[in-house]
Amino acid sequence: MLNRPYTDVDCRHEAARQYAEILRAPDLAEVGDEMQPQPIASTVGDGPGETATWIGLSGEEFHDARNEIRELLATAPDLSRWAVDLGANHLTSTTELAWGNGGWDLGIQIAHRPGVADELHEALVKAIGGAVGVVLGNRGLDCPRIT
Repeated sequence: MLNRPYTDVDCRHEAARQYAEILRAPDLAEVGDEMQPQPIASTVGDGPGETATWIGLSGEEFHDARNEIRELLATAPDLSRWAVDLGANHLTSTTELAWGNGGWDLGIQIAHRPGVADELHEALVKAIGGAVGVVLGNRGLDCPRIT
């Protein structure tokens, strides 16, 4: 594990935030510059004055984080149409399921309209997860559920 003051999840969070900003402002001059005053997600709520911001990193740490975020943005699939379709159908992304064996081999997002009963949502997530587990098992694939 790398010794750094932010997590991979922090980089994903910031990349997703910037991706949304880029969609709203495609003339954004430099990906990464806008992140400087933003909090590092994993530090929010740690205590008074303990929330770290990206600009608070050392020069090398900030440079490395910015490069990692740029790479995440560069390799992110274009889900614009999917996102627009979700919104047009008044659906909300609610649950991520993932299976893998050292990497992200399979991921499923479950979306539904607001107001679906919790019991129905839980039953659907369980059924979908179970079905994927059966298919992977029947194919002899060792990909345990990771979320």
